[in-house]
Amino acid sequence: MRPDRRRLDGYLRHVNEEMQTAKLASEVWLRSAPGHVVAENDRFVRSLLRGALARGDPAPDHLGPLLDDPAALREHYWQRVTRAKPMAVRFGAADHDALDDYFTVSTERSTSAAMARARDTIAADSPAGPLLRSIDRLTASGTSPAESCRQVLHLLSTHWRDLVTQCRGAEGGHPEDVRPEVGVVLAAFHEALATGRLGRRPPQPVADTPPAAEPTDTHRPDADARHPDAGTRDTDTDASLAEAEVRDLARLCMLGRLCFSDEELRLAQRLARRPRLQYALLATHLRLVAESSATAARLVADWGTTRVLLPFTEAYVNRTGYRSPVIDLSPNPKLVTVLCHNVLPAVAGELLRRPADEDALDAGVLTSGVEAAIRRGVFSTTVGLFHGTASPDTVLLSGFSRRVCPAATPFARHCLRWLPFYFDRWPGVSPRPDRPRACPAYPAC
Repeated sequence: MRPDRRRLDGYLRHVNEEMQTAKLASEVWLRSAPGHVVAENDRFVRSLLRGALARGDPAPDHLGPLLDDPAALREHYWQRVTRAKPMAVRFGAADHDALDDYFTVSTERSTSAAMARARDTIAADSPAGPLLRSIDRLTASGTSPAESCRQVLHLLSTHWRDLVTQCRGAEGGHPEDVRPEVGVVLAAFHEALATGRLGRRPPQPVADTPPAAEPTDTHRPDADARHPDAGTRDTDTDASLAEAEVRDLARLCMLGRLCFSDEELRLAQRLARRPRLQYALLATHLRLVAESSATAARLVADWGTTRVLLPFTEAYVNRTGYRSPVIDLSPNPKLVTVLCHNVLPAVAGELLRRPADEDALDAGVLTSGVEAAIRRGVFSTTVGLFHGTASPDTVLLSGFSRRVCPAATPFARHCLRWLPFYFDRWPGVSPRPDRPRACPAYPAC
């Protein structure tokens, strides 16, 4: 990649070490870059990932004799993690004392559990109430709750500006002087959905390019010193709510990613304890780090800073930090938990569809499971664009933005190639494959 310092400076201005792993940064800090900056940063990160996450040639294998001894492979992985664990914890990993603790699948992430929490915690007069009723309306027509959430948020994102304008007019006065309440806007949205004035659109596939532009992202009015692009703020999309109400909306947005059933998660829990599958997950992760090391060194040399490696912290961290010129990469064990939460339930779903139990797991089911995880949208989410104000309790919502993990395509490609390969490579299984299987979802890989 030809270095473009302006693009890197723009990325670093709006993304710091803490916000890097906070997927809902605007909901945590009530601050977000403008929409065009978010889109530009996404394109920049994708261009980095596309070139830096190795495609994975069949040989040589960087793990060598470790592959013949699962216990040695686990010990090697844990030693690599332990020496850099403070940095991994800083970037989202749990501070566990044993490797087994990272192989976890929580039944609290099921669709039914998430819906039950929403119903228990969201009051009828909360701004999130009309949004929950909109999701329920689509679900009643036969759509799954997670898919209903994705469709509702897509429609809301598309029509947000018009809805805010409509509600401003209903309030009376000059539009620039009136910010409608979020609850009023969402109630208007629910009414429009119920009366058929809003169309439905099928879900968008995960792609290696940014999704279509959505409503303009803005940020807090008093953030000009931190965000030079503050002058692009578009107040026409603002609606107000209390800071205490932000969490309800944030939880509802997450429903789109919590797409697995209780049965799928229970089976995924059993899969996560199987030594052969753990071996495949660890080997796949170690290979990703090993194959990325040379590229990471080239990136740092080209760009002149280790901070260019910040987009990769989900997979690996630089043990010496991102202010040091020294490159010493270690796997971030958070990735193991991410795979257990988001890919293993999809694998379990493929077993249940056959139907079969965990003893029927093979390389083909693993491949189908990774492909199913992509289809089911585990790599994408929709976030609210919240912004703080001078008032200690008032927050502005300027719209919603669908975010697709920039690493979705290269990382899924890596998993499709190597998870089945190392599952078959488990010592004692005969015959061992000499090369990975083809990746049907990514035939060019």
